[in-house]
Order: sequence, then structure tokens, then C-alpha cells
Amino acid sequence: IELLDDMRGILAQKGFTQIPQLSSSREMLLTSPFDLYKEGGNTKALFIGINYVGQQGELRGCHNDVEQMKIFVTKQGFDENNMMVLMDDGRHKDPTHDNVLDGIRWLVDGAQPGDNLFMHYSGHGGSMPDDNGDEKDGMDETMVPLDYQRAGQIRDDKIFAELCAPLPSGVLLTVVMDCCHSGSILDLPFEFACTEGSSQQVHNGGIQSLQQNQDFNWGKVFKVAMNMYQAYQRGGAAAAMKAGMSAMGR
Repeated sequence: IELLDDMRGILAQKGFTQIPQLSSSREMLLTSPFDLYKEGGNTKALFIGINYVGQQGELRGCHNDVEQMKIFVTKQGFDENNMMVLMDDGRHKDPTHDNVLDGIRWLVDGAQPGDNLFMHYSGHGGSMPDDNGDEKDGMDETMVPLDYQRAGQIRDDKIFAELCAPLPSGVLLTVVMDCCHSGSILDLPFEFACTEGSSQQVHNGGIQSLQQNQDFNWGKVFKVAMNMYQAYQRGGAAAAMKAGMSAMGR
């Protein structure tokens, strides 16, 4: 909660109205210490920074965000030799639609219980009309890749199917989304929005843990899980991954 409070204060000082949010696949105490790294497991990290150089809506700080986050994660115990960086800086592979998805697949590939995974995205986030009826507000949240004008944006359904659904129990995945609409982009069942009022409730003991996400669609999870299980029975892990993506209509 202290980190979320600090983030909210910094945003307010800079004149931004965004509210820091935390979401999770499990219930978490807001006052408990949190680590990115559990001893003994392998590590993988994916960093994506997009300044949209030369495009309308060009940003300035996303490359620096990645560099700073990479330093931080390395200090937490992540192996620098097992990291992937996507940036539109002329030195790294471009964060195009296909490269971002390939990076996510690389991140989760071969993950085993006890492993530590980390993903950081700094760039534009968006929203667009829901295309399969699984969002109560009628909108999908999106990541905006470098070539979004040609290849399109990456919907939250796709991110869930590629990043979250394939992971076995016991893998620790931490994702930092520095973009608009980022709080709900992973479509996870627990959440906490750090407004001034909710923060006070945590400090006063009125709220102790993440709250259930009332908009979470359990039907989507069941659909993905069933498709992946049936495909695994037929053709193994590769077929299961493909089925999970097909279940999301992609």
C-alpha cells in the first residue's frame, strides 16, 4: 500500500488524474511485503518500451522507464542473461504487434512451478469496443504496439490467453503496465484501486486485501481452460496453447 500511495502522490504532483491499481489472480494482503523473486526458481523478464518515434502521440520517457526497470529487476535477483528488451530505439528489436506477442510467448514458454517471471510495458494503452461480449462495460482494454496503425492493437483477451492462461500453478508472474487503462488490462479476478478514500480504509483496517473484481468473467477462464485441456489430451502442450488462443476468438 505504501508503494501505491507514493505513486498516487507523484501522479497528483504532476497533474495527472490516473489512479494506481493492483490486480492479481489470487487474494493478497495489501499490507504484506511483496517480492518479485522467490529463491530457487529460474527467472525470465520481458521489457517493452515504445516512444512511437516520428508518429502522432510520440512519447519521450518509455525507453528510460525500461532501462531503469531493468536495473531494478536485476537487483532483485533476475538473471540479466535471461531478459528480452523490445524498444523502438534502433538498437533493440522493434516492439511491433507480432514481436510483442512473440516476446510474451518467449516469457511463458517452459515455465515451471517456482519460476519467477516479470514483464514491464511502458507505452500507450487504449480501449476499443468489446468484440465477443465478455466485458460488462462493453470495452476491451488494449496495448498499443509500434505498428498499431497497420497491425492493430492487442486486446486484453489476447493478453490473458497468451500471458496468464498458459502458466502452471506455482509460477510467480509480476507485470507492471505503465499505460492508460492498465488496471484491468490483464482481466484478473482480484483488484484494488488506490484512491484517497480506499487508501485510508487500508490504513484504518477497513480493507485488508484485494477485493473481488465484480467485472471478472469466470466464463472466459472456464472456456480457455476447457479448450486447452481438451487440446492437450489430443496433441500435447503446443496444441493446448493454440486452443487457448482460439478460445478467445483470436
